[in-house]
Amino acid sequence: MRAPSRLGRALLALALTAPALLLATTSAQAAPAPLVGLGSGRCLDVTGNSSANGAQLQIWDCTGDANQGWEFSSSGELRVFNGAKCLDVPNGSTTAGTRLAIWDCNGGANQKFRLNSNGSITATQSGLCLDVDNQATANGTAVNTWNCNGQANQQWRAGTGPGPDPVCSVNPVTPNPTPQARKLLCYVYSQYGNHILSGQQESTWIGGPDHEINHIRNNTGKYPAIRALDFGDSKDLAPRAIAWWQAGGIPMIGYHMGAPTKPDTYDGTKIRVSINAVLTPGTAEYRSFTDRLDQAAAMLQQLENAGAAVIWRPFHEAGGTWFWWSMEGGGQYNRLWNFMFDYFTRVKGLNNLVWLHGYNGEPQSSFYPGKSVVDIGGADTYAGSGNYDPLNAMYNSVRTIVGPTLPIALHENGPIPDPDRLQSTGTRWVLFGTWHGNHLTQENSTSHLQKVYNHSYVVTRDELPNLK
Repeated sequence: MRAPSRLGRALLALALTAPALLLATTSAQAAPAPLVGLGSGRCLDVTGNSSANGAQLQIWDCTGDANQGWEFSSSGELRVFNGAKCLDVPNGSTTAGTRLAIWDCNGGANQKFRLNSNGSITATQSGLCLDVDNQATANGTAVNTWNCNGQANQQWRAGTGPGPDPVCSVNPVTPNPTPQARKLLCYVYSQYGNHILSGQQESTWIGGPDHEINHIRNNTGKYPAIRALDFGDSKDLAPRAIAWWQAGGIPMIGYHMGAPTKPDTYDGTKIRVSINAVLTPGTAEYRSFTDRLDQAAAMLQQLENAGAAVIWRPFHEAGGTWFWWSMEGGGQYNRLWNFMFDYFTRVKGLNNLVWLHGYNGEPQSSFYPGKSVVDIGGADTYAGSGNYDPLNAMYNSVRTIVGPTLPIALHENGPIPDPDRLQSTGTRWVLFGTWHGNHLTQENSTSHLQKVYNHSYVVTRDELPNLK
């Protein structure tokens, strides 16, 4: 076995000091290797696959091509194209904002770089760091030198192959997850604390299911990263969810399930039912419950057959006494959650789900089914029209229950929290899911939507990596 390259040894050392979800390496990292931007999930890339002197650097979906294969030489060069070219600071510039390029290797000081313990890479002549311009995440974003600040757009990790997250130590709780489900969860982890994914709940009764999506597009020029749908509202949602995935987006699906034996409607969700009866084979409640699970599983199987991963958001607003699944306390709620998890993953064999557990606005630890069956935590509240508060206290309440590493979602909201205030307060919601109708169109001003959807901290659909 060949000895590890300097890049491999340095990354191995990083793996011992950095969180495993951020950097994962083998004990003998082969060179060359992709360098994946922590903030974007995209690879350090020589534009146009050009090996010409002066070809500039950008980020791009990871492809495994030679223009994304990097290796530190023993003299501190960062080589590409199988060692034929070197990363170069043009003209030896020490000015922040200089666009990086490649050039024939010449041993110059402007071709020397250092890999740091936090995953950043420093140009040793200037002391500036490799930086993805303006914290953007879109394909084609320039890579420059900039003052080192430790942010995610200046952090890199080694990859071993194509894809948005070639190396990731995070595994979904679903047994034998599909590659798409794993990529999706790895991407969510990579964004936690670095960006917030935009999400929008559809309605099907206000001018068609694209009413809210079109409102965002028409007013901001962007699509949300996440399209949120509900099986209780629409039994025919699968084609829309699949189309969203195929267009580069993420589907998030919930289910306002009516109480078993009661109407499978929103009004039915508010009718009390014995959970003991629901979970006892042979009862009418059990037969009704498993029939509804069968219908939901068949819908989710359509997405798996199409290669789509799903953020699955069942039994939401845990702890709120208005839905039947929370009316009998945390112990009974957790029994329901675990039954569904086992039924979907082991009986139905669904492997494409990323499980989001969502509290109401007052999270209670007794309603947490545990990290072995939850991929993403969450909570929700509706702050009131025009109130763009970051909801820091609610975020911290969830974090206290689920721990510091599990990503936490604002899985429903009316007004969208102000991205600047999210960052200034350290409120690290990994996604928001604006509710439909007036919650979007009346509780968020047009100027606020424009700010949110064009903010560097907010991920929109065009900025997502390839998760397929």
